Order: sequence, then structure tokens, then C-alpha cells
Amino acid sequence: MSGCKITASSMSDDGFWAAINILINKPHVVNKRLWGCKVICKHTCSPVLNPWLPSVCPRVDSLKVTEAVMECILSKLGLQSTHIMESQPVEVTLIELLPKSYSEPHALQLVCQNRGDSQVYFFDVTPLGISQTLSPDFSFSVQLKEKNIFLKAECDEDSKSFQWLSETVLPQLIKWGEETGGRDPNKQESLSLVSNENYYRKYNELKTKYGKEMVKIWPECTDPSKFVYEDVAIATYLLLLWEDERQIQGKVEKQTFVDLGCGNGLLVYILAMEGHGGVGIDIRKRNIWDIYPSNVVLEEKTVTPSDLNLFPNTDWIIGNHSDELTPWIPVVAARSSYTCNFFLLPCCAYNFDGSKYQRQDSSKSQYTEYLDYIKKLCQECGFRTDTDRLKIPSTKRICLVGRGRTYPEEDHSKYCNSTQKLININPAKSDEKTENWISDFKPREPVERVRNCTKIDKNLILSIVDCIAQYLMKELDTNVRWSPGRSVDLPELVQLIPSDQLKSLKSECGGLQTLLKNHHHIFKVQGGKVQLRHPKSVDEINNEMKSKKSKVQKIQLQQKPCWFFSNHPQGCPLSDKTCSFLHVNKII
Repeated sequence: MSGCKITASSMSDDGFWAAINILINKPHVVNKRLWGCKVICKHTCSPVLNPWLPSVCPRVDSLKVTEAVMECILSKLGLQSTHIMESQPVEVTLIELLPKSYSEPHALQLVCQNRGDSQVYFFDVTPLGISQTLSPDFSFSVQLKEKNIFLKAECDEDSKSFQWLSETVLPQLIKWGEETGGRDPNKQESLSLVSNENYYRKYNELKTKYGKEMVKIWPECTDPSKFVYEDVAIATYLLLLWEDERQIQGKVEKQTFVDLGCGNGLLVYILAMEGHGGVGIDIRKRNIWDIYPSNVVLEEKTVTPSDLNLFPNTDWIIGNHSDELTPWIPVVAARSSYTCNFFLLPCCAYNFDGSKYQRQDSSKSQYTEYLDYIKKLCQECGFRTDTDRLKIPSTKRICLVGRGRTYPEEDHSKYCNSTQKLININPAKSDEKTENWISDFKPREPVERVRNCTKIDKNLILSIVDCIAQYLMKELDTNVRWSPGRSVDLPELVQLIPSDQLKSLKSECGGLQTLLKNHHHIFKVQGGKVQLRHPKSVDEINNEMKSKKSKVQKIQLQQKPCWFFSNHPQGCPLSDKTCSFLHVNKII
């Protein structure tokens, strides 16, 4: 039984093959079960039979495929390798599909591209003894013909795998093919500076070695599933980068580092445990610092850009989401020594003086423009600078790597002096007794400021809550037992608040929206609209906590007064026993 689907498309032949190239080399983009893939071998072939491809392909004996095995497979497919570049050759690629979950079985896929017919065939050649769930276990093909895309598969049309091919893969393929020839030329490739295969192996090794246990004991209020594995990924990248550097330079001794703005220090911990001597510096100590062993060196101090904060005996300066120190990382590395390199992962955009960077070009996003600005700065400091795209759970994943200089060592002093010209905001005065490079650098506050509208005067909060609630309850529908009132756009509600009160809210980060979300027991804020929330019952709260598997043994309900009971014209829609709040005549 076979499945078939035909979809109209406006893609060109070049766009079709560009889209197929993405599907072959980056299957993880559309297949969420995959981390990526590894190309085992490629062959240029010519067909010796007509038709030249059967509906199935012979399986290999193991995941390790030899040249002899490959030649046998090609022979059974009616193909033979050729060194002659024919006008319409058949390109055969053997791919190992790498699962996102490292413990899952790998799969092998054979891809045959017949450019003469604008058709590509996919065969599952995973050894029969391996039960893989990464890709369809049947043969299928995709063809561009007369402005139509034909998907054909050796399976039942009702199967989940065929539905996935027709409803997920095919639309994405068409989208790629119709968008600028199938590829965005400005998109940064992932992991271009290190081996993908080595990264896959090393990341899973470190994830098992450090990540899982660290998630269990994580003492910070941040999400460990994001922050732990992000630092594991960055550590993996640096370790491979440094391993390649040692091989090129013929060195055995591992690189030293300084992590400026190290935060939770997890990156420092992993690098130190992997044998690299280094230190992490941050203006504020974190709770987790006390958990690390003694060989993990972390310092709590303010780093002010100056000659006093150079590291002449350090191989690498690291700036991992280093905030106001971000533009200073290449400058510090450049002035520390001729051989000092840097790794920089920009996040928030800052100027040299610690103020927020303001976008200059409206045709670019602030992030893109800031990356361009930082890369130009790195190059002006004399670094040979590469950019790369990390595989981390963050939207801001472009890093800059400065390795080596564009000038000879004898010009190092001249370049160090010229970097002062780059720091064009209030350089330190010559008559000041200081080694600082800038006079008004503003580091972040040593004590993290709580900015969630909880520090505003309580009477002000109550007056704003009452103002918004009264506005939402205008023209209540009295024909129903209980009405939540109107649903109003947030900007409309902003107009109700006096400017001086809005200023107080904005100083506490988030403004009116944050204040309303802090009162989620009264207001529902969703999709830019605000409405009174229907009160939750005791059973609803208990069920929610069970579904979230809360570690709280006993939930304290009916302790605080019910706002609706005292303030809503129709009272609370729940009874005294079922409401999760206490029914008393008191305003919160």
C-alpha cells in the first residue's frame, strides 16, 4: 500500500534543491526528535537499470558502514559509483541521524538525489536489529514536477509517519523552497568553528557528568533546566575550541581563563573540573558558590575597566552574558597581552559607560545592530574575529571569538594605546590619579534591586487597583448571576492613571501590567487585554497544585479575604465553603 500527496508550489528548480539540501543536512529543524545528523559518505553515481530505484533498500548490518558495504547497497539499487561528472548524476548520501535523547538508538538514512527528474528518494537503512523511532521506517520520495510537489511513500496514508510527512515536512519544504531559493544568506550557521560530531558527544558527556546532578541541587531562583544546560553547552563549545587550539599549536598544557561577570559560576565550575585553571569574577555572590569545591575560584568584586584589571598571564577572557562589561571584553583581552584571546556572548546591549545602547539603524533589530557594533569593535582592537551560532536555549546565541591578531607582536603597544580612541565617552582626565580608562563607568548595583512593583507605597497600589476594577465593572450585565465585566485593552487602562503614578510604576519595572499580574487573583491579563478574573475554588487550586506536582505538602487556603466578596456589586460567585479565599467584609 502506498501514500501520495500533491501540493501546488511556486518554487523554482534551484529553490527545490536548496530546500532539499536543508532537509538532508539539517533534519533537526523540522524533526524535533533529532539533535542533528552526521554525513557518513557521499557518492556520485549513474543508473545502470531503468527504472533505476526499487521501492525498498537493503539494510546494513551495523551502524558502521564500510566502503564495500556501500558499494553492495548501490549495486542492489541499480547504481554504480562513477568519477565521471555526468550532466545529470545521481547523488547518494548516507546519513546517521543523531537523537536528541542521547540514549535512544541512532538511525541510518540513505538519500538519493536524481536531478534529472527533480526527485529525491529517502530510504531507511537502519540495521534490522535496531528499533529506531527517529524517522519513517519506510521509503518515500519528493519530486518537483510542473509546479507541483509530489510526496510518495511506501506506507498507509493513515499512518502517523505519513501524516507527519504530509502535514509538517512538506509545508516546511515548500516554505524553504519559495523563500529566497530555500536559504537565508544572512543566517549564521550553527557550530561552524567546532566539529558537530565532537560537540554532540562532548555535550552529552558533560550533561550526564554535571548537568543532571546540578539540576537536582540548584539553589537559585532561576530555572535550572535552562541555565544549567545552557552553561553545559557553552562549556562544551569552549572545551572543543580550546582542544583544537592546543592541537594546532602543538601544546599539551590546558588554557587558563578569566570569566568576567560569571554570575552563578557554573561555567567556571565545569571548566575548572575539566582541568582548566581560571577564575570567575562577579559584582555579586550567588548562593550556589558555596556548593562548589575549593578548586573553583570565584571572586566577589567590582570590575572597573582600568590597568588594574588586566590579566597578562591569562589565555582567554570570557564574557558570557556579561551585561555592562560586554564592550570591554575585547579591550581587556587586547590590553592584557598579545596572546590573550576572548570568547564573548552578548545579550543585553550596553555602551562603554554602562548606559544602555540605543539603536541607530531602524532597518535592523537592536540585537543585530549591537552584534555588528561589537564585532567592529573587536576588529578595531586588532583581533581576528569569528562569529558562531551556539546551540543553547536562548534567542541570543551568536558569539564572537577573538583568536590571534591582525598585526605583528612588535606593534602591540601601539594598538593598546589606540584602543583609548575607541572609548569615546568621557575618558579619564590626565590629571586624575587613576588608572581607569573612563571616568564615569557605571557598574550594576552590588545588591540586586527587586523591581516587580512590590516596593511601591501600598496605598498607591490599592488606589490603582480600585480605579482599574471600577472601570472594568462599569455597565455590568445584571441579567446574569455573575459578570466579570468588560475586557479592555491595556493602553486604554493606562490612560486612567495619573502621570506621576505611572512614573512610579515604571521605575519599578513593568509598569501597570506588572502590577495587575501581581494581583492575578483579581485580574486576568492576556493578549494585551485585562478583565476581572473568575474566582477559583478550593478544588481548582488543589487540582492545579497536584498537576504541577508541587513540593508543598499543605496548601493554605481561605486565609486571605476574598476581594470579590467585598468589592464586586454581585459579590463572589462561589460559596463561603468553596471559595479559595475567606469571605469577610474587608478590602485587601
